[in-house]
Amino acid sequence: MSEDQSANPERRRITFVEALGRGGFGAVYLADIRRRANLEQRLAVKVLNEDLGDNDDVVRRQRDEARLLAQLNHDHIVKVFDLVEIDSRPAVMMEYVPGVDTSRLARQGPIPVRAVLEIVAATASALHAAYTTVSPFTGRPLRVVHRDIKPSNLLLSEQGIVKVLDFGIARADFDREGQTRSVAFGTARYMAPEQWMNGPMSAAVDIYALGITMLELLTGRASERLPLRADKFIEARERQISGVRDPRWGTVWWRELERLLGGMIALDPADRMSAEEVQEVCMTLSEEVGGMSLRRYARKEVPGLIQARRARLRGSVLLPSADLVMTSPQDPSLLTASKSIRSAGLKRRLGRDSARQALLFFALALALWWFISA
Repeated sequence: MSEDQSANPERRRITFVEALGRGGFGAVYLADIRRRANLEQRLAVKVLNEDLGDNDDVVRRQRDEARLLAQLNHDHIVKVFDLVEIDSRPAVMMEYVPGVDTSRLARQGPIPVRAVLEIVAATASALHAAYTTVSPFTGRPLRVVHRDIKPSNLLLSEQGIVKVLDFGIARADFDREGQTRSVAFGTARYMAPEQWMNGPMSAAVDIYALGITMLELLTGRASERLPLRADKFIEARERQISGVRDPRWGTVWWRELERLLGGMIALDPADRMSAEEVQEVCMTLSEEVGGMSLRRYARKEVPGLIQARRARLRGSVLLPSADLVMTSPQDPSLLTASKSIRSAGLKRRLGRDSARQALLFFALALALWWFISA
């Protein structure tokens, strides 16, 4: 950073407009960012919960997600523009996409098969891009494995655009700050068998999760977790796949869809299709089946759900407007992880973390025993 940049930092004014959603780790707000010369931009801002500000690993993982997404540029991956602090809390500035996650759509009932195929094709395209994108800083593929693909992490816009969200626990070949080694990462029923068995992690785990996601979008209900024992796994998988069949579909077309789902939800990761193959098959099947397109479906269903969300969150407390001073638009901490983390209360947090790790280990062992016995 030059001396001129240090002497003349860029000043931004952030005004929070409305709450978009809240979760266990943070909240997402719609905000207006005003820069010099009155250049104004409306963005989504993800702010870490105040009580997690002293959790070093959560803070690091949020920064890792921002640093990773800043290196990805794809139509179906939410774009990240900056990493800042608001009221001493880490915050990520992202593109704002008016939409809802597909889990909310599925709660209303099955999504039309053509629309589902288009959602899955878009997601597979994003996964393929994330895995193969070459980092501009290392010259090597990022090899991103999302590890938490599920309906609630797929956003559908009013115009029918799909965006993959939440790379907070993704594994990638880049210099990260946070630790994401635990097999507990992920959501139980979408986790591939090798995740439960602590096997080698590959892009195949995302294809498995996308297959389960596809089942749920087609049926409009949650799928049962598949057992780990091979014979029971195959029996339960075939039962769930058969349950999505519609008598209006032709036999030949149904066999192709059945083959697709079986190729995604395979017990052995080596037997699963690649993201590129999934995208190609979905595009072909969506052209053949007919029915409501994703764009038409989104225009029909998404606006009402956005209004319902606004009504639900209308009373949410917003953060106050603030001036942010940015040392440089190319903050080196985004790339080098050089930003310091507050160390107050470190010993106390280490004691809490040790207890949590012990409880987590016990819970994992119990869950693994249950799955194997099932």
